Amino acid sequence: MKENYNLEKIQELINNKIEENLHLDYKASGSLEKNEKKANEISKDVSAFANSDGGVIIYGIKEDSINKHIPEKIDPIDRNAISKEWIEQIIQGRISPRIQGINIIPITINEPNEVVYVVEIPKSDTVHQANDRKYYKRFNFNSEPMYDYEIKDVLNRNKFPKIELEFEIVINTYEVTTNNGFPHPTMSFLTPQSPEKEIKENIFLNVYARNNGKVLANYINAYFIFNKKFLSKNKGQQGDDFEEYFGDNTIRDVVDVKFTGFDTIKKYGPSRYDPILPRLKFKVKSLSLNKEILQSSSSIKWEVYADNSEPIRGETELKEIKIINEDISN
Repeated sequence: MKENYNLEKIQELINNKIEENLHLDYKASGSLEKNEKKANEISKDVSAFANSDGGVIIYGIKEDSINKHIPEKIDPIDRNAISKEWIEQIIQGRISPRIQGINIIPITINEPNEVVYVVEIPKSDTVHQANDRKYYKRFNFNSEPMYDYEIKDVLNRNKFPKIELEFEIVINTYEVTTNNGFPHPTMSFLTPQSPEKEIKENIFLNVYARNNGKVLANYINAYFIFNKKFLSKNKGQQGDDFEEYFGDNTIRDVVDVKFTGFDTIKKYGPSRYDPILPRLKFKVKSLSLNKEILQSSSSIKWEVYADNSEPIRGETELKEIKIINEDISN
């Protein structure tokens, strides 16, 4: 989730002693001095974030002199001396190719001219060269030169689909009539009875393959490990019983429809793979569940193969899965 940076957020990072990490870096005001060495350092640090997984550099925070990588206090920058436009010029003029989507946020501290600059850097789908003609990555709080294979991996971000599994739990609620208005056998037929109504639920786990890449995904094979005790048919089962499930992006087209008077019979053709466009998703599996799933704290491990991409693996906590409630009475 993207952070909303303001003075309160900056102070919170300092008070909570949030350490630098792969996605966060602190720089004192001196890092923006107007000289060749500092300008090259800016290009090195910013390009490293773009070549890795993206992140944020906060200029104007001094690190603890003893506990390295821990923020100590705000070290304000003079807006008149170092402007947002100057930082943009350094970043765009000393990194090749230019990084798209960079956002620079000036945060006023005490005086109108005292600021902290937050530089938000997106993960790029290509590799960027710093002003010293080297390629850098984020590693152990630092910007380190990249190996040849790492450069090739970044260049391949834009060549293959990136498929990840998403899950949702759908609870369908509906009303049923249990006695149709007829009196109970022990009661008189002269006594009118109102139909008894009962609310029931059907619970489903829907599994989607989402294409988070930049190119079309033609062939998807997805696998996930799920506890069978949560299936509707196994309600009340004691003990864990894990099983691997499979899903893909195949569909069958309707090739003919026959009318029988009261019903229609559809004839389906052979299965075919239905490509997934970038940013779209495809339902690969749906399981009928019992209510015990809603109280579980376990997780689902999954693995996806797509075209010529390297397999992507992940694990999703059940408590993090979105729950959708639907009333299907009407």
